[in-house]
Amino acid sequence: MASKSKRRKTEKLDETETILLGDDLKQIKNILLDFEKINKIEELESKLKKCPRIGVTLMTVLWKCSLQNFNEKPQWLLILNNVLCVLIKIYGTMPSLCSELAEPPGNFANIAVRLLESGPKIPLDAKCEVFRLICNLATDPRCMELIAENTHLVDRIAMAIDHDVNEVAKIALQMANLLAVNKNGIKISV
Repeated sequence: MASKSKRRKTEKLDETETILLGDDLKQIKNILLDFEKINKIEELESKLKKCPRIGVTLMTVLWKCSLQNFNEKPQWLLILNNVLCVLIKIYGTMPSLCSELAEPPGNFANIAVRLLESGPKIPLDAKCEVFRLICNLATDPRCMELIAENTHLVDRIAMAIDHDVNEVAKIALQMANLLAVNKNGIKISV
């Protein structure tokens, strides 16, 4: 018998998570801007203690962004940029939190693929931020496995290495370098 997925009920969500998972774009943007303004690690840690699963919640917001038509709803593009910035800040500052994204369903790699495969719908600077986020998440061994196992994502990384824009190619090369180290820490040829 298949096990049931472990979804938290709405009543177990705190106020911040409820707003982020809702549809009020102005409130979502305000919460993201509050996170972006945090400059001190202690302040970020304090905020994360109040919302311990904020990374997973923000990944859900990122997924919602990936489904949007930015021509019809340009405010979602701003939210996309904000949520990427906050996720990079959280996982870059506190890499120990990356493991929460490796828990089932562990679909952050699929979200990244969706964003990277979106063509001109998403600007290059946002795609660079997606690569930066992937690099931050790759510090966790289980997240690295999820990245390496996703052939579409590895393909997107490989294609970006030869990109015309140097910034995209540089970040993709960093990611490829991370992927070139196996789980025993031994570098393999790329």
